[in-house]
Amino acid sequence: MPDKMKARAEVAVYLKRYDEAEAIYREIDRKDLAIQMRKRIGDYPRVVQLLQTGGGNDLLMREAWDKIGEQYADKFKWRKASQYFRQSRNMERLSDCLYRLEMFNELAELRLDMPDGTPLLNTLAGRFAALGMHEEAVDCFIRCSNVKAAIDCCVIQNRWDTALELAETHDYPQVEGLLARYAINLMNKGKRLEAV
Repeated sequence: MPDKMKARAEVAVYLKRYDEAEAIYREIDRKDLAIQMRKRIGDYPRVVQLLQTGGGNDLLMREAWDKIGEQYADKFKWRKASQYFRQSRNMERLSDCLYRLEMFNELAELRLDMPDGTPLLNTLAGRFAALGMHEEAVDCFIRCSNVKAAIDCCVIQNRWDTALELAETHDYPQVEGLLARYAINLMNKGKRLEAV
């Protein structure tokens, strides 16, 4: 290496004296090399500290937060992981953490921050349906343009009024069959007047 200071820093990295290598990089005003070195060894908390003092961009910061979140998720520390995934705006991993923490209200709020048609909405809809949160499930299915799944979710959870409303609103072609199933359901419960 023609640059002696860089060579010294690389030797320090090889000898696992990372703080010394970082000090050399900072001395020669190459914070970018210090950040690269910290990324290479997986010291993402230090990467965040270096980025906060200047020398990086938002994309690098989000990547570092995401990596820290992954480290906590690998250790099953979902609460800490969720904090970093929120900062990195990794909605998929954040939703997974919130689901594992059983923070369903926050998960319901998270769905509102997602643009329509996002594949993650379909996953969330399935989770909400399994939890019996039909309103949230229906919202997610509708935003994914999956009206049939929204209606099926309502039927499974005996939310017939919502199912009929969705079928009429979205011109669902099999609304007659849905009405017949609803009438049979009411007859089985002994509610003949409502069935008529």
